[in-house]
Amino acid sequence: MQRASHLVPLAARALAASEMGSVGLYTFDSAGAFESGVILGMPDAFVRAYEVRGVPIDPVLAAMRRTGRPVSTETVLGSRWRDCQLYHRVSGRFGLTGFAALPLYRADALAGILYLGASDAAQARRLDCAGLCDLTVYAMQAATGLMATPRPHPRLTQRQDAVARLASDGLTNRQIAEELGTGEAAVRKHMKALHATFGVTTRTAMARRYLAGI
Repeated sequence: MQRASHLVPLAARALAASEMGSVGLYTFDSAGAFESGVILGMPDAFVRAYEVRGVPIDPVLAAMRRTGRPVSTETVLGSRWRDCQLYHRVSGRFGLTGFAALPLYRADALAGILYLGASDAAQARRLDCAGLCDLTVYAMQAATGLMATPRPHPRLTQRQDAVARLASDGLTNRQIAEELGTGEAAVRKHMKALHATFGVTTRTAMARRYLAGI
């Protein structure tokens, strides 16, 4: 699953505003499968464990997909949360005491999910029905942010996409290097790869194809 740097600011905003212990923000592709995402507030080992072992056995995610509504470990499982496979195989091992799964919509289509995780008893108490109503506002904000955030080009790596986007905005290689905190040599290397990917020989033609999503 692709790590999505463009989702980090949205996830960080939701984490700070919600005052929960962790946040996960994922987008879905046209078939409804996980496309790209990011988790903040949990170790990398948790991210790998959830994406590989957790997603297929996550009953809360399944309930959200089935109903299209905000759900949580409390509303779906209640006292059975600590008995389920997800808790024993993934969540419990990393101190996750519960989480909310909030749907993100683009128009009338399910476009992604916002997870808000609890790391202590006080946060876990916010996962009941009343608490979900309060937490849903962060999903609305994230969905609005997603609509305003350009989606990465499907044929490019994240860094190539960033270089192509900035070049399309008219920035020079030096300005792109400063913006991305890298060197001009690296930018030139990415530009050469972008020309090859799009089958063009000029910066203008590359930008035109990039903006067209070709």
